Amino acid sequence: MSSVSRHESNNDLLNEEVQGGGEEGVQVETSVGKKRTETERSSSDFPPKSRKKIAHSSDIWQHFTRIKHDRKRNGRCCDSDDDSSDDNLKPIKYDPDGFKRSVSEMVVLNGLPFSFVESEGFKRFCHNVIPVYEDDVSTRKATSDIVAMFLQEKASLKKLFSDGKKRVSLTVDIWEAPTTLCSYMIVTAFWIDVNWELQKRILSFKPVTDKEGETIARNLIECLDEWGIEKVFTVTVNNTESNDKALTLFKEAMRLKGANALVKDGEFLHMRCCAHIVNLIVKESIERASDSIAAVRNAVKYVQSSFTRLKSFELCAETGNVTKSSLSLDSITRWDSTYLMLKAALKLRVAFEKMLDEDKLYGEYFLETEKETGKKRVGPPISATWDELERLVGFLRIFFHCTVGYSKHKSEASSNGHNDIANIDWNLIELSNNDDEEVQKQAKSMRDKFEKYWDGLININPLVIVASVFDPRKKMKFSSLCFEMLHGKDSLEANHLTSSINTVMRHLYEEYITMLDKQSQEDAAANQSDHGDSKQSIVVSDLPDNELFIRTDSLYEMMLKKMREEQAGKELENYLIEPVERQSLGSDYDVLSWWKRKSWNYPVLSELARDVLAIQMSSFAPESAFCTSGRILDPYRSSLTPYITEAVICSQQWLQTSFQSEAPLPTLKEMFEELDFLESLGNLVLITFSYLLNGEYWLSN
Repeated sequence: MSSVSRHESNNDLLNEEVQGGGEEGVQVETSVGKKRTETERSSSDFPPKSRKKIAHSSDIWQHFTRIKHDRKRNGRCCDSDDDSSDDNLKPIKYDPDGFKRSVSEMVVLNGLPFSFVESEGFKRFCHNVIPVYEDDVSTRKATSDIVAMFLQEKASLKKLFSDGKKRVSLTVDIWEAPTTLCSYMIVTAFWIDVNWELQKRILSFKPVTDKEGETIARNLIECLDEWGIEKVFTVTVNNTESNDKALTLFKEAMRLKGANALVKDGEFLHMRCCAHIVNLIVKESIERASDSIAAVRNAVKYVQSSFTRLKSFELCAETGNVTKSSLSLDSITRWDSTYLMLKAALKLRVAFEKMLDEDKLYGEYFLETEKETGKKRVGPPISATWDELERLVGFLRIFFHCTVGYSKHKSEASSNGHNDIANIDWNLIELSNNDDEEVQKQAKSMRDKFEKYWDGLININPLVIVASVFDPRKKMKFSSLCFEMLHGKDSLEANHLTSSINTVMRHLYEEYITMLDKQSQEDAAANQSDHGDSKQSIVVSDLPDNELFIRTDSLYEMMLKKMREEQAGKELENYLIEPVERQSLGSDYDVLSWWKRKSWNYPVLSELARDVLAIQMSSFAPESAFCTSGRILDPYRSSLTPYITEAVICSQQWLQTSFQSEAPLPTLKEMFEELDFLESLGNLVLITFSYLLNGEYWLSN
């Protein structure tokens, strides 16, 4: 039914009702309070009058049909087939505690200043959506509410570690607060839960007086004691001498907690942060080409400084027969932004060179003196500049993709870590034999620094390679191939690496058999103490010490134990012998899902895989993986007190995890799409600004 016909039918129904017709008539109240119908009126009464016809012209009646139900006049939604009315609607009650919690979550999750709750915009919003809202929120109350939420979340999270059985891998890093000149030590725990999902929680963000090894070790031990964590698998830290000393002291302290506190007595505890090593290599290369990078950076600034210059550049790009691409300035503290800027600028090299020949203002721009330095502006980029940067971008591309890979803080980061490092090493070897002498020189310089830390995978923590073996698509076949590519087929180095990884895996596996067997015995003893047979205990205790007493059930338990050990001893062998898994093209492969399905087939090996796949290749947060200037707190957070700073940072990460809203690291495609969008906004702003300054006539010409 159309809205017009619906409207007419509603009016027709209304006309029938207001005429007073019908068999029952219309009830009226007499002077003595009695009700009677129109048919009972006496001759002395006034004749009935027709009420004025009222047409409902409101647009709302286009969506409802008037009906009579149990002598009641109702409106039925035109999209509903039910003629009955809904009397179950109840008003929503205002929950002050829920409101405070929601405000605290909003402030923490979005990194808002606490004073936001006193802003006029927030107050107007609350008054509009909550009619009974009382304007009693203040900065001080918001701070108290956030601290209360932090303590509540912390108490809930502590229950995960209350049994002391959970083994975690840790990352440790240092952040700087420029406002207060305070240093903070952040400790983050990673583990794979019973559902085979990788979990991440920030445990501590506390100030430290210095960055010495003793201080780092002491704070790390205090953090674990506070949370009740007694078992650690690995600790990922930056490559510094103080961290080396800190982990030595930490290892000694953990040994006092028991034999199972560390795996293999902490032999593989120390994990070097791959992002830190890569950043050291990249930083040196960028500094070597700093003048060329500055020249391109200034050229991009010139193009983006006005709408006229941008249009002139686009004209050069069109006549220069090159495709248009987004141009964006980089952040000098993030080498990934420098890489993206150079990559985009190189695509428009012809346009820049054409503009240098045709645009006089472009050349004069580089003759000006910069206010910041008082020196002549670096540039313009010439042919030699572009050649140097083209070589640099080729190297940065290798490190860029690898850094993105191991900075995801996901399970595939650990299983792909060996692949990323091997890719860097292999590409540097190939470039060291390049025909271009400059490329050879730069590749050898990078590889020397690379060898300093990893030495062709010989100095790498074996767990990095073991993690790749626990990827069912790779197993030992992939690692063996990498060894042969780097050191030659059947070489002593390749054979040594293959043999050593097999030995490490066997030793780890045997230790896990022992640990799990001991754990099962302890659990059985605990259950027996709670539900055991007291009568049997008395009989056994009454036996003389020298009496020989053989029980068939004990022999049977020994036989089962031996069978379990024999079966468990074959898990590693069976896993490595079985064919590797094949991945369908165009589909993602979840390593943890595979182990979740196969954990019944590999009860011991799956527990080892659970801990190995939780190790972290980087101690940096994903957003800091490309940062070359250290981890720096923003001015707002660095101005807070240390306790409030910890409450905000920890609560934010905990809430993001509970809401599953932790922002993923953007892909290369997403980065370029964002640059295109920002460029379109920039063009719009430039057009509007020019229109306001010069008028519509100038733009049309």
